[in-house]
This record gives sequence, C-alpha cells and structure tokens, in this order.
Amino acid sequence: CSDGSLFHGEDLPRPTISAETGTVISLGSHVTFVCRGPLGVQTFRLERESRSRYSETEDVSQVGPSESEARFRIDSVSEGNAGLYRCIYYKPPKWSEQSDYLELRVKGEDVTWAL
Repeated sequence: CSDGSLFHGEDLPRPTISAETGTVISLGSHVTFVCRGPLGVQTFRLERESRSRYSETEDVSQVGPSESEARFRIDSVSEGNAGLYRCIYYKPPKWSEQSDYLELRVKGEDVTWAL
C-alpha cells in the first residue's frame, strides 16, 4: 500500500473512522462517527463521499498517550445520510491524508439503502 509520503512530505499518520453504534442504522436512530488521529490535531473534518458536504469540529479530545479524537453525531438518521464517509484532520501546518471510507447503511422497515 502506498503511503503517499511523496505528496505530503513528512507524513502525518492517516486518521481512522468508526461508527460507535455500527454501520447499519435504523431510520430515525442516531449514529456517532468517531475520527481518530495523533495528538496535536486542531480540526477534524468528516467528509461525505462525492460531495462537497462536510462537518468540521475543533472539539478534539485526547484519548490516549498519543491519540486524539473527535465525534460527529447525527441525531436522526434518514436515507439521505446513507453513503460513504471519511475523516481528515488539520494538524498545523497541513492537512492529513483521508481515512479509509466507512459506508453507512440506513435500514427502514423492509429496505436497506446504500449507494
């Protein structure tokens, strides 16, 4: 796997993304995305795939000797929330690479929406 270090110069570790309640969510339920990176992160951004839609937070907490995280909560999931999400963070003076994609699926009574 290529680390893209040529592109970023000295490399920041890639962030990770997870969904606290799992990646298949019932319509109307909540989900919390957790983005993790190294210490010293100033801003975490949660991006939607193939759109310019994203959420940013500077509410970053330390979760270990060398790790920080931010949480993004969707209170009431709709089918519009299904799709691919990924994290990126800003640790001055630059942005990290993006995390792997996490696919959120939304299930209604009979249907599971995905991309």
